[in-house]
Amino acid sequence: MKVDGWNNFCRVFELPESYPEDFCFNGGHLTSFKIVDWFNPVPELGTPAISKEKWIEKYQTLSSMEKEIDFEELEKSIVSFLRQKVYIKHGRKYLVLYEFNKATVFVAN
Repeated sequence: MKVDGWNNFCRVFELPESYPEDFCFNGGHLTSFKIVDWFNPVPELGTPAISKEKWIEKYQTLSSMEKEIDFEELEKSIVSFLRQKVYIKHGRKYLVLYEFNKATVFVAN
């Protein structure tokens, strides 16, 4: 899959320890996730200062601002990286939401 300078972003959430058990009639239940980090998961990509449309208009290509990645490999390295962070709590679940339409859930151990 391709990641570019405009979607190379992720947010890390600590998931709740418990969830409401009632049915989700009438619009559901509010549930709080704690955001604990955010970063660019593919560090070798630059961060453009103009929109993607303006970039294409100016340079006619995205080749210098995109990279083909193996998501499974990236996911392994991200989870390994996150498990070393001081905010990660043993036994808790974490959700990583990527702007390039992927997600990762892991349990800290």
